[in-house]
Amino acid sequence: PIMDRPDRIPPSRFDLHLLDIDSHTMWMVELLDCRHGRVLLMDTLWDEVIMCEPITGEQRRLTVPPEFVRNRFTGAVLCAAIDHDHVHGSCHSSPFNVVLISALGGNNQPIACVYSSETGEWGDIIPSSVSFELFYDHTPGLLVGNALYWLLDSIGHDILKFDLDKQSLAVIRGPPLTNDFRHGSHCIIQAGDCAIGFAILSYPHLQMWQRNINFHGVATWVLWKTIDMRMIIGLPKQIQGKRTLMRRILGYLEDSDEILLSVGRGAYKVQLKSKKSKKLCENSYLTRYHSFNSFYPPGTFIAGGCDGNDACYTR
Repeated sequence: PIMDRPDRIPPSRFDLHLLDIDSHTMWMVELLDCRHGRVLLMDTLWDEVIMCEPITGEQRRLTVPPEFVRNRFTGAVLCAAIDHDHVHGSCHSSPFNVVLISALGGNNQPIACVYSSETGEWGDIIPSSVSFELFYDHTPGLLVGNALYWLLDSIGHDILKFDLDKQSLAVIRGPPLTNDFRHGSHCIIQAGDCAIGFAILSYPHLQMWQRNINFHGVATWVLWKTIDMRMIIGLPKQIQGKRTLMRRILGYLEDSDEILLSVGRGAYKVQLKSKKSKKLCENSYLTRYHSFNSFYPPGTFIAGGCDGNDACYTR
């Protein structure tokens, strides 16, 4: 936890109860996604995904469709509430959807499938004729508007789009990068007006692109802004040297317009608007990071309690 009390979430709330006490066996899982107060995990021993709410303690195991190649898929979890007054973040009693994306067969043709908590069933397999190979297995997606996006191959910087309304898959070509940015560390971001964006770090500059669609439906990428990373407050001094430690983008926080940046052995949260940063942790084995946040309206009862209490109410 990185926030101060009373806003910090105690570590005990993230006990996913993966240890079988009787057999002393620990379930092996991969973290796929976090969104709207929920966490999506993949059980690496069984063909299942686990949806859990760390704060309420709810867990639901879902057997993945047989068409999906074992351990070769990525996914997303999101709130399915359609009420006009619903605010995402306090979605604990709301229905949810789980989206899985996988490559099918030897041609790497993508398929998708959506689970609905309202029906308790997986929908039909959604195919695509486009071939691709996922940039990283289990890499987190980005929700912009009513579509999910994942990065594809690292050479072309292409993006996979899953339209939740149309239930369709499409591939979006990335922005026209120059040679000095072509091999930089990159991620998908949300640009202005709920448009999809693309950020790429080639120190000392961070370029951000925005994808615009005109009245005729033609899409073009435009360079949105460029940030000099030497002007970011709070990053370590080593980032300014020629022989600096590793710098790469770890992820993007879709709720707060921030990127997660790796510098040496530290992970930093960088606010793109204020140009300020905050060190989150230090770890020699930085892999992928997922942002988790949640809130409760006043008077909400939390089963299992707070900080080890039997139960509590929020104020």
